[in-house]
Amino acid sequence: MTRRKRTDAPPSIREAARQVIGVTIASFAMAAGAQAAQPRERLTAESVFTRADANHDGRLSKAEVARFPVFAEKFDQLDTDRDGALDLAEFEAGFNAPQ
Repeated sequence: MTRRKRTDAPPSIREAARQVIGVTIASFAMAAGAQAAQPRERLTAESVFTRADANHDGRLSKAEVARFPVFAEKFDQLDTDRDGALDLAEFEAGFNAPQ
């Protein structure tokens, strides 16, 4: 008598473990790919302000703001204390204002 292989038999523990490991690895790979697709740094008013502040004096002059046309157009409006420069609070007000 010959033995027939059962095709409807449940997978062995070893095969089930391989499947679980395979799904886990695939999940990690997908998560890593999704994370890599996200921007590296979330732009905040403070991060943009810090990069724009070329002379690191904690204030943005008209010349420093000129690289950002949206802010350059509103410079006088944002300069609420009328000192000829934007501090972080003034810049944040413009940065967070609805467009």
